[in-house]
Amino acid sequence: MTSSSVNKVRISVPASSANLGPGFDVLALALNVRLEATAEWSKEQVNLKDYDDPLDWWRKAVEPNCNYGGTLLDFSIEHSGEPNLLATAFVKAILRGGPEYHLPRELKAKIKSDIPIAQGMGSSAAATVAGAALAEMWRKGTAVKDDVFADANEIEGHPDNAAAATYGGLQAVLEMDGEARATPLKMHEDLRVALAVPNQTLKESTGATRIWLPEKLNRKEAVSNQRALLTLLYGLKTGQKNAIAAGFDDRLHVPHRKAMIAGFDDIVTAAIEAGAYGVTISGAGGAMIALGRGDMKPVADAMKEAYERHGMEAQALAPEIDKRGLIVEEVS
Repeated sequence: MTSSSVNKVRISVPASSANLGPGFDVLALALNVRLEATAEWSKEQVNLKDYDDPLDWWRKAVEPNCNYGGTLLDFSIEHSGEPNLLATAFVKAILRGGPEYHLPRELKAKIKSDIPIAQGMGSSAAATVAGAALAEMWRKGTAVKDDVFADANEIEGHPDNAAAATYGGLQAVLEMDGEARATPLKMHEDLRVALAVPNQTLKESTGATRIWLPEKLNRKEAVSNQRALLTLLYGLKTGQKNAIAAGFDDRLHVPHRKAMIAGFDDIVTAAIEAGAYGVTISGAGGAMIALGRGDMKPVADAMKEAYERHGMEAQALAPEIDKRGLIVEEVS
């Protein structure tokens, strides 16, 4: 495998909120809260086969040359000595491209993220998409979004977040011919979002919270979730308040995950009273997301205050819905 002549790029990837109630594992919305990275690599190459472990390459070629900012700064200190997700995704994407597995002898990166970590806002998907895009640039000198999405989905296994992070906007993940395919959905241009994000991250990972979910739904609940998803999609397209409110009535994961969010019912009530159309858990939590129209800052503030009534410090966010997705620029 031959690397391209490009050796310095700037990458920007949005946050994302998955599920949106009944859209479990198939629906996600991109948010204009971003991870940004500038990466530069040496033209000299090494072969991964020359290392006993891919981590050895990371320790020599990447770890001494990475600078972190934003939400990643404290995280990098707490997890010192562990490969960052961007570098991990970069290596895994290279391995997918085989067969010789050439890597740069040195990789420098400045990585800054405003995305809260481990709060259901797609921080890991953003890093994975960034690493996959970097690998595509290293190998080909271009980062085609379809290729980046395929890499990121294979690496992380969460196609909903990867789809929104790669393409932006409201994305549904379909499966055709055994492959996950991202499909953009129309969303009413007047809809806006608000989030409240607790400062304390959840102890459980997204994967760990899945063990709380039922293996089966009875027929009534299954039909209810199908109806709710269709109602939600109709509400997102038309902007109808009642449809969005009814569409957030999930029976699969929200009833089992809400117990981990302090004051869940109070947060929902506060958001609705402040003008939200519907409220649900963002991804696997602990952030909460609300949809509505107009200025959503009062909704975000109301959810933040509800969190704090239950002993959890939180931040209020009212980001724009991101429509650009992954941005990759060659830096001269």
